Amino acid sequence: MKILIAPDKFKGSMSAQQVCVAIGNGLKKNDSSLDLIYHPMADGGDGSLEILSSHLSLNKNDIKTIDPIGKKISTHYFTSTDTAFIEVASASGLVLLSKDERNPLLTSTIGTGKMIADAILKGYQNIYLFLGGSATNDAGMGILTELGFHFLDKPQKKLLPIGENLSNVKFILHSPIFDLEKIKFTLLCDVNNPMFGKLGAAQVYALQKGATKNQIQLLDEGLKNFSTVLKKQTGIDPSQIPGSGAAGGIGGGLVSLLNAKLENGFEAISQLTNLEKQIESADWVISGEGRLDEQSLQGKVVNGIAKLCIKHQKPFSLFVGKNELSKKHLESFHVKHIFSILKNAKNIDDAISNGGFYLEKLSNQFYQKIKSHKSKF
Repeated sequence: MKILIAPDKFKGSMSAQQVCVAIGNGLKKNDSSLDLIYHPMADGGDGSLEILSSHLSLNKNDIKTIDPIGKKISTHYFTSTDTAFIEVASASGLVLLSKDERNPLLTSTIGTGKMIADAILKGYQNIYLFLGGSATNDAGMGILTELGFHFLDKPQKKLLPIGENLSNVKFILHSPIFDLEKIKFTLLCDVNNPMFGKLGAAQVYALQKGATKNQIQLLDEGLKNFSTVLKKQTGIDPSQIPGSGAAGGIGGGLVSLLNAKLENGFEAISQLTNLEKQIESADWVISGEGRLDEQSLQGKVVNGIAKLCIKHQKPFSLFVGKNELSKKHLESFHVKHIFSILKNAKNIDDAISNGGFYLEKLSNQFYQKIKSHKSKF
C-alpha cells in the first residue's frame, strides 16, 4: 500500500518535513511493509523556499544584504539553470526584527531588491519571489528602488522607499539599470488580499508588523494613493488584482511596474514538485496543517490537495493541530478522517511542544481505520 504524506507546516510547532517523519514513524511501527512517500508542501508563504529546495536540486547562493531596517545581514537564495528562487522573508522578514524594531512605517524591502539585482547581474532571467512573512508595508518600493525606480513627491524630491512615504508619492521615474523586459517575474503568495481597504495589506496585516491603529490608517491611505499613482502612470489598476496586497503591497507594486505575474503559491509549488503525479500513483493521501479553519479553504495546501484527491478519486485523510471547521465546510473536502492533536493533548502548549509524539499516536489510529482497506491494494 502506497501512502503519500504531503502536509503543510504546523506553524510554531513543526516543519512540514518533521510532520512527515512523525506520521511516517507511527505508521512504520504498525506496518513496516507500507510504501511511504514524504512530500512536504507549502503555499507560497514564509518557509516555502525551504520546501522547494528539499524537492529540487538547487544551488545555494550566499549574499550580503540588509534587513528591513537597514542592518547588514548575510542570507541566501537558490538557483537552477536560468531561474532564481528568492524569499522575501530572508531579507525583509518579520523574523529578522525584535518586537521593538517592528514598525511598517519605517521598514523597507531594499534588502530583497539587492538579492534580485544580484540574481539579474548573474544572468538569471526567471525570478520566482516568495512573498510571505514580510515586515514591510512599502508596496515593493524598496525592491523597485534597487531595480532603477525612483519615487518622487510633489516638488519632485526623491523619497525613501518606506511605508510612511506611500502617501507622498506623486511621480515614479525609471532610470534603467537592467533590461527588465527580458526578466520574467513570478510572485508566489498564499493570500488574495487587495492592496487597500478593509481586507487590504495594512488593515489585515500591519498590526502584526508592529503598527498602531493610527499607523494602520495612514498606511492604508498611503497604499490607496500609491495605487492611484500606479494606475495613472502604467494603466494598470492594482486595486482590481487579487493578491495585490500580498506582503505589504509588493504584489501590486511589482505587477504594475515589472509586469510581474501573481500565482497561487500552492499551485506553483505543486507543479514544480510534481505533486499531482505522486497523488495519481498513491493508494491513500495524508495532508494536514496546524490550524484547520476557513482560511484553509482559500488556496492553502490542504484545500489544494483535497481538490487533487477528488480529481483522481483518491481517499484523503487529515492530521491537524486543531480543527475549527464546521461539518458543512468539511463536506467540501470529501475527507475520510480528521485527526486532531488538540483532542489528545493536555492543552495548547502541550500540543505545540509535543506535536511529534501526538502525530505518531494519531497515525496509529489512522492505521487501525484503514487496515481493512489495505488488503484491496
